[in-house]
Amino acid sequence: LGHEVSGKVVECGKKVTTFQPGDRVALAHHAGCRVCKLCQEGHDSLCDQYLKTNLDPGGFSTHVRVPRENVENTTLRLADSISFDEGAFMEPLSCCLRGLNRVAMHPGDSVLVIGSGPIGLIFVQLLKAYNSGDIFSTDLVEYRLQKAKENGASYAINPKKEALKEFIMAKTDNHGVHCIINTVGISSVYQQGLELISKGGHYLFFAETYDQGKIYFNPNLIYSKELDFVGSYSSSPDYYQIGLDLIENKQIDMKKLITHHFKLEEINKAINLAHEAKESLKLIINP
Repeated sequence: LGHEVSGKVVECGKKVTTFQPGDRVALAHHAGCRVCKLCQEGHDSLCDQYLKTNLDPGGFSTHVRVPRENVENTTLRLADSISFDEGAFMEPLSCCLRGLNRVAMHPGDSVLVIGSGPIGLIFVQLLKAYNSGDIFSTDLVEYRLQKAKENGASYAINPKKEALKEFIMAKTDNHGVHCIINTVGISSVYQQGLELISKGGHYLFFAETYDQGKIYFNPNLIYSKELDFVGSYSSSPDYYQIGLDLIENKQIDMKKLITHHFKLEEINKAINLAHEAKESLKLIINP
């Protein structure tokens, strides 16, 4: 538990030469081998080694042991201008960057981001930084819709209160959006998105579903509209430094997503608040 981690090196193994005690670093929890075909193609998260590596015992602790594979591939120094709070975003930020890279988007493209939790809002900030067109954000929680607007969304819609399809079609001259990014792991939500994509559009599947549901569509939908459906799970080292550079250069502001700080002994309180998913976004645990 606790896979979005930053901190200070306090001790190094005898064979570690790239870091020393006192270095400020950000960590990612899993590491691919970096030599297999999947890793070479940028699919580190599909590497056989990936899920076999992890931080010990995880970020919800005062100290973690970092395995060799992680030291070599998923540990990066933080610039002096990047706080530990911001550094903890390296892992989720890199996941979002990889997801965007897997869909062929262009400046000016309209995008629907389904879900305005921390991941959805990271996408909104990245889309804004990359000069996308209209950004439509959705959520069922008004607090999160307000935060979506504050982070750069052009429109923030509650599908329970407004007909999403009619709204988007009215704003896109009945074309639909160029890209959908779904950060909500509910099968029916994936299904609803099928009606909202423009010709030649892209659908990024960015959330695992837990409801065992299925989505149904006529294959001609993909054939005739030339749609791309793309999945993106986790990240790869190619995006860690890119994300940290975006933070350092003030192109994105991860501090806007932090709503609460907790001490390690308050971890249960923090987890309960996160599960409520109401008036909170990113919660930082400070050991």
